[in-house]
Amino acid sequence: MTRILLINPPSREALGSPLLGQQYVAAALLAKGCEVHVLDAAANCQPASLDAVLAAVEEFRPDVAAFGLYTRWVWHAYQAAKALRGKVRWLIAGGPHATARPREVVEQGFDVAFEGEAEHSIAHFIDFIAGSDKLESIEGVHFAGGSGPPPRFIDDLDALPEPLEALPLYDSRWYVAAGVTMPPGGVLTSRGCPAHCTFCANYVTGREFRFRSAEKVVAELNRLHDLTGATFIPFWDDALTANRPHLMQLCRAIEKGIRFPLTWSAITRANLVTPRMLDTMKRAGCLVVNFGVESGDDQILRAIHKGISTAQVERALNWAKERGLMASCNFMMGFPQETPAALENTRRFMERIAPLVDYFATFGVLVPYPATPIYEDFHAQYGFTNWWLEERYSRYTVPPYPEDLDKFREFYRDDANLELDFFRYSDEMRVMIRECLRYKGEHNLRKFGCGDSPAHPTGTESKARSLGSS
Repeated sequence: MTRILLINPPSREALGSPLLGQQYVAAALLAKGCEVHVLDAAANCQPASLDAVLAAVEEFRPDVAAFGLYTRWVWHAYQAAKALRGKVRWLIAGGPHATARPREVVEQGFDVAFEGEAEHSIAHFIDFIAGSDKLESIEGVHFAGGSGPPPRFIDDLDALPEPLEALPLYDSRWYVAAGVTMPPGGVLTSRGCPAHCTFCANYVTGREFRFRSAEKVVAELNRLHDLTGATFIPFWDDALTANRPHLMQLCRAIEKGIRFPLTWSAITRANLVTPRMLDTMKRAGCLVVNFGVESGDDQILRAIHKGISTAQVERALNWAKERGLMASCNFMMGFPQETPAALENTRRFMERIAPLVDYFATFGVLVPYPATPIYEDFHAQYGFTNWWLEERYSRYTVPPYPEDLDKFREFYRDDANLELDFFRYSDEMRVMIRECLRYKGEHNLRKFGCGDSPAHPTGTESKARSLGSS
């Protein structure tokens, strides 16, 4: 039996629940008959250190140490790979960064890098270890001597082993205090997003939209509730409403088949909802809709190929609010095409929609991830080529505890990513970026009852308060 240690590398990000992608890979390995252990060195209550990785390998003595790589924290994973050379038979890696830079991953000390969705390829790798397959025949594989055929997206998502099969591999004490139930990692009803935003690093599941059957999703939701007691479950689809017939069928199945009082959240685009769709989602238990907005300037929205307009955003928010749905909006600041005037338009747009928004996603300064058009078009011009190979970019500012109210407030009015200065911002740009960040942060702090500043100049505070807390 092949022994595999799945590792989420050290970072200070402090995850509050297991990564759903890692659970899918773990479930695929369990279905293959492997003995699987997990080390989540980024979990909220785990020691985020190289020593923890070395200790786990020493204790479990796996045949394979498998890392999930994320660009922002890949520096830590590369340090771990160097330290583990010779201590484990196979060092392998998958995930977003391995998909974007597979050859680099091999050059940095891993034996094998998997490009794309890994459930099938890692199962074939187990066959290779057992002597019944050839390494170069595995789709999406990269190794020192070459690579396999290009990866293909998984069409039949229903055939994948369910991620809940891997849930016993995770200890709730890694994420929350002892005696507290671990928050669910959520569910995926589909993979892929048809949009072409220039900043988006969604290259593992790609642009090809595929979805699971409604019956499979409902069965997973019921089982997740049975195992964890959770009644609010986030749906992590990149574009839940991209296929309208699928969404409507899913909502009908939820209404008929869920055995508990389910509420859930959705992520989508403002141009992919209709009043009827939102009515159907609300009846099926949808509580929160998260809209990716990014900018309040229509020229910037066109420049980043967002495919929406500010008018569509405002219309979708009104529809959501009319139906009693909570709305969250994500904004990003610091695009290379942006000007102080464009950021002023964004701030004013935030003011206009604030009465309709329960929560603005915190932070939001642009990070140019590899393989995205934003990175490929600008890294040479601004001098941030391969920035993830420098330790300073892998640092993370840990949020202060809410009990330290002054520090808590200040933290949520800023974004440490601004100091990375990828696009060499002018002083005027920095001022405007911080003004947008502060506006979002103060809106949210008031929602949490933590605000200490006067109302917005537009008078939106009293309107926002009337919508209730998020």
